[in-house]
Amino acid sequence: MTKQTLFFILIQFMAVLTATAQNSNMTKITVRSTSIESNLVEDGPEVNVGVFLPPGYHKDLNKRYPVMYWLHGFSGWKNTSGKTGWGENRVNAIVKMMKAGEVKPMIIVMPDAANSFGGSFYTNSLATGNWEDLIAYELPNYIDANYRTISKPESRGIGGHSMGGSGAVRIAIKHADIFSAVYGSGSCCLSDLDFLFNDRIIRETLSIDSWETRMKGSFYAKGMLAVSAAYSPDPDNPPFYADLPYELSGDSLLNKESVKAKWAANTVLWMADQYISNLKRLKGIYLGVGTRDPYISGSIAFSAALKKYKIEHSLDVFEGGHGDKLNERIVNNVLPFFSEILMSE
Repeated sequence: MTKQTLFFILIQFMAVLTATAQNSNMTKITVRSTSIESNLVEDGPEVNVGVFLPPGYHKDLNKRYPVMYWLHGFSGWKNTSGKTGWGENRVNAIVKMMKAGEVKPMIIVMPDAANSFGGSFYTNSLATGNWEDLIAYELPNYIDANYRTISKPESRGIGGHSMGGSGAVRIAIKHADIFSAVYGSGSCCLSDLDFLFNDRIIRETLSIDSWETRMKGSFYAKGMLAVSAAYSPDPDNPPFYADLPYELSGDSLLNKESVKAKWAANTVLWMADQYISNLKRLKGIYLGVGTRDPYISGSIAFSAALKKYKIEHSLDVFEGGHGDKLNERIVNNVLPFFSEILMSE
């Protein structure tokens, strides 16, 4: 084989790779965020973001699309798919639905919020940075500037699962001028009934005193630290710059009521009374939760509060646990929900 032939084959191979990348519906970008760059744990300002582009996006260069933002659960995308954004099977199913006209074409944006704690809980915090501002303002502005979106609240929705479900609901009711619809799937932390830390987990978390010992901690101990950093940050309490809602006195566990009050104040149920007008402004509110989901009480309590204020919403209680049927429900419930509500051209 001559050098010229080898060169020609190499050029053809590179062209195929380039075309494949360009035609891919799922891409990853990195956004440098000013909202989170000032944080006490010194996480970097770069945020990986998965962006799904609907079929036909690269063909009709005049067409604009509604946007759905999807927030992941605790520990990030690497916990489920190994990469930022959704996996190939789910993407292929969504492409098929859009091509068949079963759901309208839309852009789907999936930021990776797995920080040093494993999750930001999408709040503004001295410890971890202003993740709420990133999701509500900075990221939509970036997406609108760099993709062909319909940059109106009526064409913008937000949803998520677990930590992402509560984050989505929390952000939607505070920023109904940005998002017009919200889907909370298996949402944790909608109420203080959802803080499911038992005696063993609390004691384990209190024993963690360094980033090294945190790495060896259980999933729930890491989760408790993450909630503390999000809901009760303390600039005078290194290395995590967060206060836990418990303390030890000898061998006895004592509540720190001032910290527990901060946690409660950050729940959706507690803040619902403050945002009734925003809740009524939303064009769609959907809560999906399994019968065996440990966070079911929060979804039911929040639904009861919405009923009290005569705010239209859907509470879908299905047979299953916390992560059961998630892939199926995203395809069969989440996408059709946003497809029906979000405004297209």
